[in-house]
Amino acid sequence: MPIEPVRERDPIAVDAMGRPLNLPVPWKEFFRSIFYALFGWRRSFTATANINFPNIAAGGQQTSTVTVTGARQGDAVVVSAKNQVNGLAVFGYVSASDTVTVVRFNYSAGPIDPAADDFRVVVLQQ
Repeated sequence: MPIEPVRERDPIAVDAMGRPLNLPVPWKEFFRSIFYALFGWRRSFTATANINFPNIAAGGQQTSTVTVTGARQGDAVVVSAKNQVNGLAVFGYVSASDTVTVVRFNYSAGPIDPAADDFRVVVLQQ
């Protein structure tokens, strides 16, 4: 039995001349955002930094900035510390173009003076 080649798929939407229809830009962006939500982020940028936060009072926080080339305001940020310290949490946000602010928050009942630590910052863009 001979093997037949798979024929090309017909365009889903065509005009009277058989040409594919162009979707308006808002629809293209809608479908693009659905694609990225289902199959992952478009791109990401990563940076590492060694930060020595000063003493953090109970319920307080300290901030530091890290340069992440390509980061834009509104991008999602994931920050992780190399060494986990009980009573301290870490998060970040893009405060300006190419700049991520890393926030170390003390959720314990007493002050903590953390040692210098290596932080990894990942910025995700949709």
